Amino acid sequence: MPAREPWLSIPSLPPGASYGQMLEFFGIPPHDAGQLESNIKAKRRDWHAKSNGGNPVGRAKAKEVGALIQRLSQALLLGMADGDGGGGASPEILDLAYKTAEELWRIVSEFIFTDDYDQALRMAREALREWANADAASILAWVIATGFSNGALVHPGLLTEGQDASEIAIRDQPEVPRNWESAVTLQLASARAQDALATLDRAERAVGNQATPLMYLLRARASITLDRVEDAMVAAVRAVHVAASDPAGAAAIRSGATDLLVTRAARLLPISSPAELNRYVEMVNVAAWCSYGVPEAEDQIREYRMWAANAGKRVFTGSDRMRSFLAVCTGFISLPIHNYLRSAPAWKVWAEGLGHPEEPTYAFALVGSPGYVQHIHNVKLDVSVQLA
Repeated sequence: MPAREPWLSIPSLPPGASYGQMLEFFGIPPHDAGQLESNIKAKRRDWHAKSNGGNPVGRAKAKEVGALIQRLSQALLLGMADGDGGGGASPEILDLAYKTAEELWRIVSEFIFTDDYDQALRMAREALREWANADAASILAWVIATGFSNGALVHPGLLTEGQDASEIAIRDQPEVPRNWESAVTLQLASARAQDALATLDRAERAVGNQATPLMYLLRARASITLDRVEDAMVAAVRAVHVAASDPAGAAAIRSGATDLLVTRAARLLPISSPAELNRYVEMVNVAAWCSYGVPEAEDQIREYRMWAANAGKRVFTGSDRMRSFLAVCTGFISLPIHNYLRSAPAWKVWAEGLGHPEEPTYAFALVGSPGYVQHIHNVKLDVSVQLA
């Protein structure tokens, strides 16, 4: 089992928590402050994956932690007041004896909340051997799916074990959305995106109008894997819409949807055609809508939005001397036409300039000098001299 950083599983803060304690809640330190946004995203994703278990108390606890993550992210990234700074959920000391599925769910949930996947797996396996029913299979499938979602479990053999358990749970409890979520999560972890979409189609028929935000987000993830970008954007928007009634859960869904779409949009860079520009702008706009109200997601999309707004703007690429000469000779009548004919979209100037960065033109320097342009294209060039 991969080593897990302790800060990921911390579920609460005391009343009156200091700024330093808020940072420690997100792993700052041991990480430096530059990791804050990515750590917030990781912790939000981690606890959201733990929030759909079969124990009502566990679901409530995970939502309390999710609400705390949202409040602290707004306090740390937006400077919004956070009241007393405390909140979250407290761990329980439980009797490990169980006789019912409800009791086992509560015990297993507590182990998952503290990242003790070894104990959770042991108890879920024992229950499945003893009971051999859908309840125990559902618990085991959920433990393994949650572990793979959070990177706490990586052994390929566990994928097969989890998928076998999810099939039992789906067969006997098809009306339970969580069973379908576990099955699809494990299929995606097994690089079976096409199977995941087929399972989601079955799931939506089985649960009717009870399809969950996570189901739609999983559909978006599978669609992205298969490069069905339009389907992914539609699924991401649906996920956010369905999650709207649960603020803490909605923040996690928005964060996950934004990350998914931004990661895919980044693969379009550098833009090489007008069609790619249109696809990029559309994806960025959808991701920006998904990010609303979630600080780390809004920060993640910001630079991509700036490029989407500016990449299509035309930049003059001709000779300034010739432009001035023609302007004087024609009484400035020819200036608009000359400017258009001797200009190009910023994305094209940038793409062409990347092929000759050792000889940057003034136009390339003008387009590429802002730090966000170089950052989202994952390059670092010294072009400021061209602007002198």
